[in-house]
Amino acid sequence: MKYIIIPDTAIWSVNRGKQENESSNIIYRDKSGRGHYIDFDVCATNFKAEHGISSGNCIGERKMDEYYFVFYTSGIKTKIVFKKMYVGNLFRYHRLSGSKATRFLALQNLIKETRYTTYDLS
Repeated sequence: MKYIIIPDTAIWSVNRGKQENESSNIIYRDKSGRGHYIDFDVCATNFKAEHGISSGNCIGERKMDEYYFVFYTSGIKTKIVFKKMYVGNLFRYHRLSGSKATRFLALQNLIKETRYTTYDLS
């Protein structure tokens, strides 16, 4: 299966949709510095279309033992991989620092703060 693969260190922010009419998404930068986003509403729709039994809140899959998330973005799925063993404090809005496991769990918890979830493949 083909994916857009990005490292977790490319994540710029996670918008949890706390404000009314604010969408939940992940914003990341590609190697050229251009911004892209993973829209959770779109991912939930795509996940439900592929897996008919979905509640409509699942946006993708996660695999803790291999440290990755797959989001059901339109067209090709987006895979966020956690490669570096440790990431220090970055000089930008970035909530994911520390060990691979810490960063993975931090992203999982940020997603939990929205109305969305990911399916555990571990």
